[in-house]
Amino acid sequence: MRICVSGTFGVTSLVSRLLFNTFSIQHKPTILTTKYKMNDFEIIDMPISVLRPVKCDLLILTCKTQKDIESIAREWFGFHRHLIVAIYENATEEPILCPEAHFIRTDNMSRDGICQILRIIHTYKYTATASK
Repeated sequence: MRICVSGTFGVTSLVSRLLFNTFSIQHKPTILTTKYKMNDFEIIDMPISVLRPVKCDLLILTCKTQKDIESIAREWFGFHRHLIVAIYENATEEPILCPEAHFIRTDNMSRDGICQILRIIHTYKYTATASK
């Protein structure tokens, strides 16, 4: 299962939290594409400036507001099967780009939303395997 993670805020931090259950207080912008392979998963940490979208099973876009990633979501349309929006520091925004179940309020320092994202990943992994 290929999972691409990109966006405007907390991309590498989210990948680190999902893969290794670690976080850093220091903010480092994602500047290089990094691929991780673990078990049946390929997770690609992609900067927002990536030249073109990649086919993937699941796209996770990170942001503080959905307006920040609206153009990215349009550009990636058709390259992924499922979209998750991981939103940071915004308790009032309603889902626009994805279904409510895939609109996850996230905080990497407290693991808020991380378990929901992992649950969605595993659900789609097993439904994809069962349909083969």
